[in-house]
This record gives sequence, C-alpha cells and structure tokens, in this order.
Amino acid sequence: MVGNEIAMQLRVSLSIQLPKDDSSLLPVHADTWTGVSPFETVIWLPLVDCYKTKSMYILPPKKTEVLKKLFLNKKIKKGDDIFKKIKKDLIWLNVKYGQVVIFDQSLPHGNVVNDEKETRWSMNCRFKSIFTPYADKKIGEYYEPITLKAASKRGISYKLPE
Repeated sequence: MVGNEIAMQLRVSLSIQLPKDDSSLLPVHADTWTGVSPFETVIWLPLVDCYKTKSMYILPPKKTEVLKKLFLNKKIKKGDDIFKKIKKDLIWLNVKYGQVVIFDQSLPHGNVVNDEKETRWSMNCRFKSIFTPYADKKIGEYYEPITLKAASKRGISYKLPE
C-alpha cells in the first residue's frame, strides 16, 4: 500500500480509553489538517473487541470530498460544527480482537466517550514510503527505514569525489 521501501513509526502508540472517560477523546480530524504527510498510512490494532462508542469512526472518501467543499466555502468553522455536519455519514468501526484497520489519515476520523462497560485498548502505527515527503515527522526522529533496497542504501551513502 505504501511502496516496497518503507519507513515505520519509531514507537508504536498505545491508546487506552476507559468507560465514561472524556480525557482521551480525539474529536473529528484528519491528521493531514495539521501538517502530517498525506503519504502516511495508519494501522490500528485493537487489543479487545471494539464496537459502538468503544470503537472509532471514520468518514468515507466520497463524503470527505463533500466536507472539503464545505471548508473551502467557509461553511464550517469549528470542530463541533464538523461533527454535527458529518455525523450521519460516519462509519463506526466494528473490529474484533485480532483484526486490524488500515486507513489513510487524510480521512476524517475520531472517537467519542466510551459508553460501553469495558475499556478499549488499542495500538496504532504509521507507515510510509521512504522517498515521499515527510512534513513535520522526519525520518530518524519519528520514522525509521525498515525495508531499504541495496540500490537505495548505496545511493543514500554516496559521496561525490572531492
């Protein structure tokens, strides 16, 4: 999905969302809205069954295009307005333990207060092609190469003769 020469997030993120806890909310957002490279892909791995409010939501690509037009026309100004406008189009993910979700982080996504009885435990990690733009998250700081090919290794280490 991201190429055959891949960089991976240095540290896998762990997310814990306790029932009724509003301190770990991620309101509707697309990571690219804050300067993250659009070339990144997220793998979300729940460590428990995730459903309803114990899961996350995502806005499908076609609906994301409609949202972009609303932004351009300045018809949406704050996060709560975005959620209200797209709520009916959101897909609430039903993911069983052992399944993964892979998504493009230019798609709006987020979560709400977990109203279920169990805690949500999940991990996420980002991947991208080595030779795509990095934006704020740089290789060596946030990413590390995991599948460099011989020609790339040679090219990266090449020094012009003096």
